Amino acid sequence: MRMSGITVTVATDHGHNIEADVRRGTAQADVVLLPADMVAALTAEGLVAADGQGALGKVGIGAVARAGAPLPQVGTMDGLRGALQTASSVLVTRAPTGEHMLRVIAQLGLAEAVAAKLVQFDTATLLIKHLAAEGDAAALGFSPAAEILVWRDRGVAFAGPLPDEIQVALPYAAAMLTRTRASESALALLGFLATPQARTRFHESGVV
Repeated sequence: MRMSGITVTVATDHGHNIEADVRRGTAQADVVLLPADMVAALTAEGLVAADGQGALGKVGIGAVARAGAPLPQVGTMDGLRGALQTASSVLVTRAPTGEHMLRVIAQLGLAEAVAAKLVQFDTATLLIKHLAAEGDAAALGFSPAAEILVWRDRGVAFAGPLPDEIQVALPYAAAMLTRTRASESALALLGFLATPQARTRFHESGVV
């Protein structure tokens, strides 16, 4: 990382896949960034170091639309209901974010109306790539806000966060694997991630 002076190779995957790789011993990593509950479970199993981790912040759920399309008003319950009803397709993940959105859709009494236009993806990255490449102007997706902001100016636009009444902010943490052979560099990276400089970058990327 240029700001920290630490050489870092970054790879991304679904959180559940990373968690499984750590358990299998096949994770090609020294430090993992995962939802805090996964880090806690891996800590209890002795797979990540209890004294080598730190909180990163929370990531809420946001709505994503095709770039250039009119942005739906999703910041209120009425606005969200209307956006779901008028969307040509509703895109969600098979991850916890998508599971939560399915519950919200049912809570709004729209499960039947949305079912015919619901499209599910294994990851938020696949959802957003599809929307950027193939989605039409009336398509509406839901993803962790940080995932959407990564794709700014690349074919999609952030329509805004979910209403407070149904928002879920998932806490994330960084943790060093106990089997790492680069503990000194890993701990230095974790220390950098806790600095105000790093926190500012996290905030800009949707981690609060």
